[in-house]
Amino acid sequence: MRRLEAALELLPSGVVLADIGCDHGKLCFDALETRKATKVYACDISAPSLEKARKALKGLNAEFVCCDGLEKVPKGYTAVSVCGMGGESMLGILEGYDGDATLVLQPQSHAFDVRKTLTQNGFRLDEEIIAFERNRYYPVMRFVRGEGKLDELQLLFGLHAYEPTAELAKMAEKIKKEHSTYPENERSRRMIFAAERVLSNVK
Repeated sequence: MRRLEAALELLPSGVVLADIGCDHGKLCFDALETRKATKVYACDISAPSLEKARKALKGLNAEFVCCDGLEKVPKGYTAVSVCGMGGESMLGILEGYDGDATLVLQPQSHAFDVRKTLTQNGFRLDEEIIAFERNRYYPVMRFVRGEGKLDELQLLFGLHAYEPTAELAKMAEKIKKEHSTYPENERSRRMIFAAERVLSNVK
């Protein structure tokens, strides 16, 4: 499953979606076409990208907001998607967010920090899919309001670390191989050990 397919899969049905960093508007389009969303706010800091989305979503129930984050998005959205950007940028966008919208996030990096920060600030990791695209594995996460703690292994490898899917096992194997090149590095040792624990849970 590709990244945006996974994000669409994790969206609840019937939401009003604020898609931050919408780029060409593909997720917005698919969400409206499949009726996952009844309305979308297509948001991007880039005016040229927003114009591409405007053309792709012509005639559909969409509004367009040129902004950096959520600050200019009209209230009333019930889901927020942020895909294809680094985890640190993603957390910057969500810093101080106190609403109840479902969050569908696909960080390109710093997945550990995304899981840790949100679960320590009133969100529960509700579901997670490992997507595969361009020879890379990407975690795609759904957070909802509520309590739900993750241990160290789950912070590193996600919600299903103890019952890994085939895609998660493949990701763990790849991470173990990559970090085995630097066994003297403390972070690499930590990742190798965690990857081995995930792989030991494969049934």
